[in-house]
Amino acid sequence: MVLDPILLLGGSGLLGKNLQEEWSKQRISYISPTSRECDITCKDKVEKAVTSTEISTVVHCAALTDVAGIERDPTKAIEVNVVGTSNVVSACAQHNKRIVFISTDYVFDGSKGMYNTTDPLSPINRYAMTKAAAELIVRTYDNSLVIRTTFCPKQFPYERAFVDQYTSRDYVDIIAPLISNEILSKKCGIVHVGTERKTVYDLAVRRKPDVGKISIKELPFVVPQDTSLDIS
Repeated sequence: MVLDPILLLGGSGLLGKNLQEEWSKQRISYISPTSRECDITCKDKVEKAVTSTEISTVVHCAALTDVAGIERDPTKAIEVNVVGTSNVVSACAQHNKRIVFISTDYVFDGSKGMYNTTDPLSPINRYAMTKAAAELIVRTYDNSLVIRTTFCPKQFPYERAFVDQYTSRDYVDIIAPLISNEILSKKCGIVHVGTERKTVYDLAVRRKPDVGKISIKELPFVVPQDTSLDIS
Protein backbone atom coordinates (compact mmCIF):
# COMPACT_ATOMS: atom_id res chain seq x y z
CA MET A 1 0.00 0.00 0.00
CA VAL A 2 1.07 3.59 -0.65
CA LEU A 3 1.62 5.35 2.67
CA ASP A 4 3.27 8.59 1.59
CA PRO A 5 1.13 11.28 -0.06
CA ILE A 6 0.34 10.68 -3.73
CA LEU A 7 1.10 13.40 -6.26
CA LEU A 8 -1.80 13.54 -8.70
CA LEU A 9 -1.23 15.31 -12.02
CA GLY A 10 -4.38 15.97 -14.00
CA GLY A 11 -6.62 16.18 -10.95
CA SER A 12 -9.11 18.50 -12.63
CA GLY A 13 -10.03 15.91 -15.25
CA LEU A 14 -12.83 13.36 -15.06
CA LEU A 15 -10.69 10.53 -13.70
CA GLY A 16 -8.66 12.85 -11.46
CA LYS A 17 -11.77 14.18 -9.73
CA ASN A 18 -13.10 10.68 -9.14
CA LEU A 19 -9.77 9.45 -7.79
CA GLN A 20 -9.78 12.33 -5.32
CA GLU A 21 -13.30 11.38 -4.21
CA GLU A 22 -12.17 7.80 -3.76
CA TRP A 23 -9.07 8.74 -1.78
CA SER A 24 -10.97 11.20 0.40
CA LYS A 25 -13.39 8.43 1.39
CA GLN A 26 -10.44 6.18 2.24
CA ARG A 27 -8.53 9.00 3.98
CA ILE A 28 -5.59 8.54 1.65
CA SER A 29 -3.26 11.53 1.56
CA TYR A 30 -2.71 13.17 -1.82
CA ILE A 31 -1.60 16.42 -3.42
CA SER A 32 -3.19 17.64 -6.63
CA PRO A 33 -1.68 20.86 -8.01
CA THR A 34 -3.59 22.81 -10.63
CA SER A 35 -2.35 22.82 -14.22
CA ARG A 36 -1.10 26.35 -13.62
CA GLU A 37 0.85 25.28 -10.53
CA CYS A 38 2.29 22.27 -12.35
CA ASP A 39 2.17 22.70 -16.10
CA ILE A 40 3.66 19.39 -17.22
CA THR A 41 5.09 21.01 -20.34
CA CYS A 42 7.32 23.09 -18.04
CA LYS A 43 10.21 20.96 -16.80
CA ASP A 44 10.98 23.26 -13.86
CA LYS A 45 7.41 23.15 -12.54
CA VAL A 46 7.32 19.37 -12.78
CA GLU A 47 10.64 19.12 -10.94
CA LYS A 48 9.36 21.40 -8.18
CA ALA A 49 6.13 19.41 -7.76
CA VAL A 50 7.94 16.08 -7.60
CA THR A 51 10.51 17.25 -5.05
CA SER A 52 8.49 19.65 -2.88
CA THR A 53 6.82 16.99 -0.72
CA GLU A 54 7.54 13.54 0.68
CA ILE A 55 5.76 11.63 -2.06
CA SER A 56 6.67 8.19 -3.33
CA THR A 57 4.15 7.82 -6.18
CA VAL A 58 3.24 10.21 -9.01
CA VAL A 59 -0.05 9.51 -10.77
CA HIS A 60 0.04 11.02 -14.23
CA CYS A 61 -3.39 11.37 -15.81
CA ALA A 62 -2.91 14.83 -17.33
CA ALA A 63 -3.57 14.64 -21.07
CA LEU A 64 -5.36 16.10 -24.04
CA THR A 65 -8.04 13.62 -25.15
CA ASP A 66 -10.08 15.43 -27.83
CA VAL A 67 -9.77 12.78 -30.55
CA ALA A 68 -11.40 14.86 -33.30
CA GLY A 69 -9.52 18.05 -32.41
CA ILE A 70 -6.17 16.27 -32.20
CA GLU A 71 -6.82 14.66 -35.58
CA ARG A 72 -7.17 18.15 -37.08
CA ASP A 73 -4.12 19.55 -35.29
CA PRO A 74 -1.91 17.33 -33.13
CA THR A 75 0.56 20.07 -32.14
CA LYS A 76 -0.75 20.76 -28.64
CA ALA A 77 -1.30 17.06 -27.95
CA ILE A 78 2.32 16.33 -28.84
CA GLU A 79 3.42 19.03 -26.40
CA VAL A 80 1.19 17.85 -23.54
CA ASN A 81 0.88 14.11 -24.06
CA VAL A 82 4.41 13.37 -25.25
CA VAL A 83 6.74 16.15 -24.10
CA GLY A 84 4.83 16.60 -20.85
CA THR A 85 5.05 12.90 -20.08
CA SER A 86 8.76 12.95 -20.83
CA ASN A 87 9.18 15.73 -18.26
CA VAL A 88 7.28 13.75 -15.62
CA VAL A 89 9.25 10.56 -16.26
CA SER A 90 12.54 12.45 -16.17
CA ALA A 91 11.73 14.02 -12.78
CA CYS A 92 10.55 10.69 -11.34
CA ALA A 93 13.66 8.90 -12.56
CA GLN A 94 16.00 11.53 -11.13
CA HIS A 95 14.37 11.31 -7.69
CA ASN A 96 13.39 7.61 -7.65
CA LYS A 97 9.64 8.17 -7.55
CA ARG A 98 7.23 5.56 -8.86
CA ILE A 99 5.11 6.81 -11.74
CA VAL A 100 1.65 5.49 -12.57
CA PHE A 101 0.69 6.48 -16.10
CA ILE A 102 -2.90 6.40 -17.31
CA SER A 103 -2.84 5.11 -20.86
CA THR A 104 -5.71 4.15 -23.15
CA ASP A 105 -7.18 1.19 -24.99
CA TYR A 106 -6.78 3.27 -28.17
CA VAL A 107 -3.10 2.33 -28.30
CA PHE A 108 -4.44 -0.75 -30.15
CA ASP A 109 -5.80 -0.72 -33.69
CA GLY A 110 -9.01 -2.52 -32.80
CA SER A 111 -8.62 -5.28 -35.36
CA LYS A 112 -9.06 -8.19 -32.93
CA GLY A 113 -10.17 -7.13 -29.46
CA MET A 114 -9.47 -8.73 -26.08
CA TYR A 115 -5.95 -7.32 -26.11
CA ASN A 116 -3.54 -8.53 -23.48
CA THR A 117 -0.69 -6.59 -21.91
CA THR A 118 1.93 -8.09 -24.24
CA ASP A 119 0.19 -7.26 -27.52
CA PRO A 120 2.14 -4.76 -29.65
CA LEU A 121 0.98 -1.16 -29.78
CA SER A 122 -0.71 -0.24 -33.05
CA PRO A 123 -2.45 3.16 -32.81
CA ILE A 124 -4.48 4.31 -35.81
CA ASN A 125 -5.31 7.94 -35.02
CA ARG A 126 -3.22 10.88 -33.87
CA TYR A 127 -4.55 10.99 -30.32
CA ALA A 128 -3.69 7.32 -29.90
CA MET A 129 -0.25 7.88 -31.40
CA THR A 130 0.56 10.54 -28.80
CA LYS A 131 -0.58 8.24 -25.99
CA ALA A 132 1.38 5.30 -27.39
CA ALA A 133 4.50 7.47 -27.64
CA ALA A 134 3.98 8.62 -24.05
CA GLU A 135 3.47 5.06 -22.87
CA LEU A 136 6.75 3.95 -24.44
CA ILE A 137 8.56 6.78 -22.69
CA VAL A 138 7.11 5.68 -19.35
CA ARG A 139 8.12 2.08 -20.02
CA THR A 140 11.78 3.08 -20.33
CA TYR A 141 11.70 3.69 -16.56
CA ASP A 142 11.54 0.52 -14.47
CA ASN A 143 9.78 2.06 -11.48
CA SER A 144 6.59 2.62 -13.43
CA LEU A 145 3.09 1.24 -13.88
CA VAL A 146 1.15 1.73 -17.11
CA ILE A 147 -2.61 1.41 -16.71
CA ARG A 148 -4.46 0.95 -19.99
CA THR A 149 -8.10 1.78 -19.44
CA THR A 150 -11.14 3.62 -20.78
CA PHE A 151 -14.09 5.30 -19.07
CA CYS A 152 -16.91 7.78 -19.55
CA PRO A 153 -18.81 10.17 -17.24
CA LYS A 154 -21.33 8.83 -14.73
CA GLN A 155 -24.08 9.69 -17.19
CA PHE A 156 -23.51 8.81 -20.83
CA PRO A 157 -22.78 12.21 -22.43
CA TYR A 158 -23.89 11.69 -26.05
CA GLU A 159 -27.24 11.43 -27.79
CA ARG A 160 -26.12 8.40 -29.79
CA ALA A 161 -23.82 5.48 -29.09
CA PHE A 162 -21.83 3.17 -31.35
CA VAL A 163 -23.48 -0.16 -32.11
CA ASP A 164 -20.37 -1.47 -33.88
CA GLN A 165 -17.56 -0.45 -31.55
CA TYR A 166 -16.58 -2.94 -28.84
CA THR A 167 -14.93 -1.90 -25.61
CA SER A 168 -14.12 -2.69 -21.98
CA ARG A 169 -15.13 0.88 -21.10
CA ASP A 170 -17.34 1.59 -18.13
CA TYR A 171 -18.59 4.55 -16.13
CA VAL A 172 -15.95 6.46 -14.22
CA ASP A 173 -17.49 5.70 -10.82
CA ILE A 174 -16.94 2.02 -11.61
CA ILE A 175 -13.48 2.37 -13.16
CA ALA A 176 -11.92 4.87 -10.71
CA PRO A 177 -11.95 2.48 -7.69
CA LEU A 178 -10.35 -0.24 -9.84
CA ILE A 179 -7.62 2.16 -10.94
CA SER A 180 -7.13 3.33 -7.36
CA ASN A 181 -6.49 -0.26 -6.28
CA GLU A 182 -3.70 -0.56 -8.87
CA ILE A 183 -2.21 2.78 -7.84
CA LEU A 184 -2.16 1.76 -4.18
CA SER A 185 -0.45 -1.52 -4.97
CA LYS A 186 3.30 -1.84 -5.42
CA LYS A 187 2.93 -3.09 -8.97
CA CYS A 188 5.14 -2.03 -11.82
CA GLY A 189 4.78 -2.98 -15.47
CA ILE A 190 1.50 -2.89 -17.41
CA VAL A 191 -2.05 -3.67 -16.33
CA HIS A 192 -5.43 -3.48 -18.03
CA VAL A 193 -8.38 -2.02 -16.14
CA GLY A 194 -11.92 -2.32 -17.45
CA THR A 195 -15.00 -4.49 -17.38
CA GLU A 196 -16.51 -7.04 -19.76
CA ARG A 197 -16.46 -6.73 -23.57
CA LYS A 198 -19.56 -4.98 -24.93
CA THR A 199 -20.63 -2.42 -27.53
CA VAL A 200 -20.62 1.23 -26.58
CA TYR A 201 -24.38 1.17 -27.16
CA ASP A 202 -24.79 -1.65 -24.64
CA LEU A 203 -22.89 0.44 -22.11
CA ALA A 204 -24.80 3.63 -22.86
CA VAL A 205 -28.28 2.13 -22.59
CA ARG A 206 -27.60 1.03 -19.00
CA ARG A 207 -27.84 4.61 -17.76
CA LYS A 208 -29.50 6.31 -20.75
CA PRO A 209 -32.29 4.01 -21.95
CA ASP A 210 -33.38 6.38 -24.74
CA VAL A 211 -29.90 6.73 -26.30
CA GLY A 212 -29.81 6.60 -30.09
CA LYS A 213 -27.64 4.45 -32.32
CA ILE A 214 -24.73 5.38 -34.58
CA SER A 215 -22.04 3.53 -36.53
CA ILE A 216 -18.34 4.35 -36.38
CA LYS A 217 -18.51 4.42 -40.19
CA GLU A 218 -20.41 7.71 -39.93
CA LEU A 219 -17.47 9.51 -38.31
CA PRO A 220 -15.23 11.87 -40.32
CA PHE A 221 -12.15 10.34 -38.68
CA VAL A 222 -11.03 6.83 -37.88
CA VAL A 223 -11.54 5.09 -34.55
CA PRO A 224 -10.70 1.47 -33.68
CA GLN A 225 -13.53 -1.07 -33.88
CA ASP A 226 -12.72 -3.40 -31.00
CA THR A 227 -10.33 -2.29 -28.25
CA SER A 228 -11.72 -4.58 -25.58
CA LEU A 229 -9.08 -5.52 -23.03
CA ASP A 230 -8.14 -8.83 -21.50
CA ILE A 231 -8.49 -8.02 -17.79
CA SER A 232 -7.96 -11.55 -16.49
